[in-house]
Amino acid sequence: MNFTRLSILLALLSFALLFSGCEKEPLTEFPMDADGTLTDVADFRIVSYNIHGGTGPNGEGNLTDNLTAFRGMLQGESIICLQEVVPDCWNQVKAVFSDYPYRYFLPQTSTKFGTHKEGGNAILSKFPIQAYDQQLIQTDPEGDKWERKAQYVRIYIGKDNQYLNLFHYHNTYNWHNDNSASERAGFEKFVAFVTSMNIDTAEMTVQMGDFNISQSQVNAIIATDDFPYSQSSWVDHIYSNRVLLTKGEYDTFGNLLSDHNAVWAVVCNEGC
Repeated sequence: MNFTRLSILLALLSFALLFSGCEKEPLTEFPMDADGTLTDVADFRIVSYNIHGGTGPNGEGNLTDNLTAFRGMLQGESIICLQEVVPDCWNQVKAVFSDYPYRYFLPQTSTKFGTHKEGGNAILSKFPIQAYDQQLIQTDPEGDKWERKAQYVRIYIGKDNQYLNLFHYHNTYNWHNDNSASERAGFEKFVAFVTSMNIDTAEMTVQMGDFNISQSQVNAIIATDDFPYSQSSWVDHIYSNRVLLTKGEYDTFGNLLSDHNAVWAVVCNEGC
């Protein structure tokens, strides 16, 4: 091997080492051991919210101010599911919701070559998380080729159902090309993941998040006989196998906090 070829090889090796040294594992926070007090609850309130990275429809405001304003809209939610949470802002999110000690943050990263964008999904709970899991559902075929991961948590709620099995997901967005083919495929795979967990029908199961498809499209895929109770606003949904006592949405879009409205529901856990 001559000197020129050796110099090129060493340069390429140095570049590879430098590049790999700059790579970092995306921030993740898994639930702590469930050593908190278990509480039987007759009902509880949940909310799903795409925070749009912490800014309004056209970039209005900032993450802390917008989340604080959203926090002011809440009416005693015990469980909060958030989408589009940037890992570098996770500590700010936790500071706003400091009274939700049980947390699960899972990053979703862009897989497009040369792109290093990061987002994530979060579950914040006032109830101890007994178990958790995740599943990579699919990767967006175009754009930034985002990973799309589902979160699962199992929470003790006592009373009639004993446990809540909560599945949280932010689905593929592919501009609804080919009659929303990628979006529908992503949601079908998410529902298949839920089914694969073989949850006891005596327990409560809720599916929620930004599914990036309409209520009619969701209803064409999900087993509505198994999940007959729901609340939807645009592409944001809550589907439950147990009665929703009340439900609605928060006008986060109209208040320039996000490009989505948050959806909420009170789920019945006794005498339903």
